[in-house]
Amino acid sequence: MADPSVQQVTPPAKSCGKKVQARLIKHWTVPDKHRSEEQDAAEEYLLTVYLFKRYMTLPWIKFNRWYLFFASFLVQFCIGSLYSWSVLNAPIDTLIYDDKTKGMAVNAFYIAVGVFGTSTAIMGPWIERNGPRAGVLLGATSFLIGCIIACISLHAKSIVGLYFGYGLFCGFGSGLCYISPVSALQKWFPDYRGAAAGFAVGGYGAGSVVWGKAYLPIIRATSVPNMFLVIGCVMTFTLYCCAVCLRNPHHEFHVAGLNMHGEVVREAEESFQRGEKLSVMSAHEYESIMTPNAKEMDALVDPNANNSNSQVKKLTLVQAITSPDFIFLYIMFFGNQLYGLIVLSKLSTMCTTLFGKTADQGADIVSIDGAFNCCGRLIFPLISDFIVRKFNVEHAFARKCMFYYALCSQIVIIAVFPTLIRNESYTAFVILVFLLTASYGGGFGTIPCFLTDMFGAFNIGAMHGFILTAWSLGGVAGGLTFNATYNSAIKSGTTPDDAYVNSIYKILTVVCVTGIFIFLVRTNPVDRFAKGYHYSLFGKRVISIKPKESSDNKDDLLQSEA
Repeated sequence: MADPSVQQVTPPAKSCGKKVQARLIKHWTVPDKHRSEEQDAAEEYLLTVYLFKRYMTLPWIKFNRWYLFFASFLVQFCIGSLYSWSVLNAPIDTLIYDDKTKGMAVNAFYIAVGVFGTSTAIMGPWIERNGPRAGVLLGATSFLIGCIIACISLHAKSIVGLYFGYGLFCGFGSGLCYISPVSALQKWFPDYRGAAAGFAVGGYGAGSVVWGKAYLPIIRATSVPNMFLVIGCVMTFTLYCCAVCLRNPHHEFHVAGLNMHGEVVREAEESFQRGEKLSVMSAHEYESIMTPNAKEMDALVDPNANNSNSQVKKLTLVQAITSPDFIFLYIMFFGNQLYGLIVLSKLSTMCTTLFGKTADQGADIVSIDGAFNCCGRLIFPLISDFIVRKFNVEHAFARKCMFYYALCSQIVIIAVFPTLIRNESYTAFVILVFLLTASYGGGFGTIPCFLTDMFGAFNIGAMHGFILTAWSLGGVAGGLTFNATYNSAIKSGTTPDDAYVNSIYKILTVVCVTGIFIFLVRTNPVDRFAKGYHYSLFGKRVISIKPKESSDNKDDLLQSEA
């Protein structure tokens, strides 16, 4: 029995703000991955699911990492239907308002884009903890619920219900399904990160090609509301099947002499003994072994080395997100996708309004444009892989070169658009839209491998999700502002041509300003991992900002706990 004379000391209760802060920090901290022997054994086979706290496996087909290419492509193909939304604007506006030019249906697209990016940012760490299979299963379920709500809402002619169902639930589900396979492929293909990223998100562009042509026939066969029910059921079934194939590699996974972090794998002499783990060692890690003291961590950066994987591996998620390189990447990515996103949402409408084409002709252009989107997503990262192998340059620098081209080409094309619209040069307009979309898609295809090279395989899910909020911001802020400005101009008596041209000039200014930030992204490991902000050009340091003095307890960029 406790002595009543001894006063019990209770720790002070945490305030609500402290509790919320602790929860957020815990959510945004990706812990070390723990895998059971049961999981490793089950995932040796393709068909395995985790139900009722155990793995259920059909030991028929051995798993191979190349199956993930097909499964990831199908997942992206299904949710790529979002990019074909412009085909649905006129039918939905006609159904609800009996006016195909009402311009209200497109807002569902912008809301979905906003929720898409927000969900990827919030759920990215969760997907890293629970794996791509759980991400796709949850995303597919949310997508189906959204399609059911959209169907019911359109039967009731409720635009608000459409915004809620398609915008919120389908946007959330699409976001989860988008980043889940991308994260997995970056871990499984350290030897072909560009190809893996391009093929994973290339299905998104391919989906817009097919769904852009499928929407109107399905509507004619059923109705506008029932079309959502049909595509919801078809896509959800496909997504569930693909989810079974998705998984992360085990800790000892290596291929072509590389582990999932892109580090060189070397078997020690005694590795022939059964059960011994492979030793993973890069040039930088060798330096860290020779000088393991915390005070000598700076020696990890060897000016003569060309491999930064060991430093990247030690970056925590919070450190990566708050680094100046990611902030500059975020701003640049916002500009890279801004106008392409707006064009995708309005392309069919622009063809019919500005150039007098039919709805079917507009749908054809949307489908062809989707093919260029798909090609851009595939080709840009493949070219970056080629640059790495051909010229023996840093992986991240090769990805950066692709963004140089993407941004410069978009700026030139956007600057030419007003002249083409005023002169009604339909053929030239369509050709430049296709080229613009290829650069737009190329940015989406390159960004996953760029982020993996810069911030590590364990952070890619959360980092990719977070940077997609730039895309959401472009859809919500850019898209809704563009739509509201255009509708206001039309109501005030401005012609459609002038309304579009005035908005294009404003967007061009934003893209030019944000494009500057790609130059500030550092891919040189010597600059990146030195304290402060340093930037070298042609081997000569041109910017050198020393870090602020901090307490002894400061949080170093590199931590030894990874």
